[in-house]
Amino acid sequence: MLLAEVPFAKRVWALPFLTVLCPSESVSHRERGIRHRKLTERARQAILWIWKWLPERALIFVGDASFAAIDLLNAVREKVVMMTRLRLDAALYEANEKLEKRAIGRPRKKGKRLPNLTEVIKDERTVWETVTVNWYGAEREILLATGNKLCRFGG
Repeated sequence: MLLAEVPFAKRVWALPFLTVLCPSESVSHRERGIRHRKLTERARQAILWIWKWLPERALIFVGDASFAAIDLLNAVREKVVMMTRLRLDAALYEANEKLEKRAIGRPRKKGKRLPNLTEVIKDERTVWETVTVNWYGAEREILLATGNKLCRFGG
């Protein structure tokens, strides 16, 4: 969706500009000999298309937990911002840019292990902000902790 201010509506509308069909894997796919492409494969392709079309724009993609796949996040992380719901026990690591160069062997892909999100929630140093949001027509206050971290996901 593309977020656009619509003057007569006095609010921002989410307008569709690209739709990617993602049929579920079925017997008919197998019978016809068509390789099933996963949702994350199609999402990666669509995100990279949009990035190529708009290279000068800062792009932010928002998805549900279905898009919290290691391969997808690592494929697009240097080009766009991807916001998705991670599992609270997701294994997060520092990016390899902070690692020292080793003389022999393959360079490591991931750095030091970062704390799980369950630990971040319990940490007294975590800064929480109260934000009022419009939640299905009613205003609600939620607690929000934000951060920006370059990291590698999983193994």
